[in-house]
Amino acid sequence: MRFNKFIGVFLLVTAFNFTHFPVQAQSYSASYKFLKAIKDVNYRDIKVAIEKGVNINTRDYDDKSTALIMAVRMKEFPLARYLLGNGAKTNLVGDDGKTPLLLAAASGNRAMVALLIKAGADLDLADNNGTTPLVAGVLARKGQIVTLLLEAGADYTLEDYSGRSPLQHAIDNRQRRIEKLLRNAGATQ
Repeated sequence: MRFNKFIGVFLLVTAFNFTHFPVQAQSYSASYKFLKAIKDVNYRDIKVAIEKGVNINTRDYDDKSTALIMAVRMKEFPLARYLLGNGAKTNLVGDDGKTPLLLAAASGNRAMVALLIKAGADLDLADNNGTTPLVAGVLARKGQIVTLLLEAGADYTLEDYSGRSPLQHAIDNRQRRIEKLLRNAGATQ
């Protein structure tokens, strides 16, 4: 009788292992597959996921990045445009508090900044350090980015958590051309 119980338990455990775990290993969530397709820039899988109704604003488990944040970080303009056209939100942040617009400004990606502004990104949304997209553009020494943001209405009076405005950053970093842009827009010390 003991032997039969042992066989029964063995068969049950064996059946569980062979039927349960392989299925579980193959059943990644739709969100996981979507974000993997984003990281791989696999347009076919991205399109399929969106057509199946995946949440386009789903977040990565590790750093809370959205698909749009990933596209901006990878400097994938066509992918960012595609995501925005399918409803990606422009003002969601990762765990560092950085918006897609701030990331684009910091990297000096003029086309991406223009795209995000056109899509309605908040021009003044700061990260965890109080850095706004305008300050990021100043720190990146990108006059074209600063001009785009100023023309779109970015607030040049906002200070970061160190108490410095975009103008003060330009002065401290000896960026005369950007300092002039900010002063022409109305910035004062």
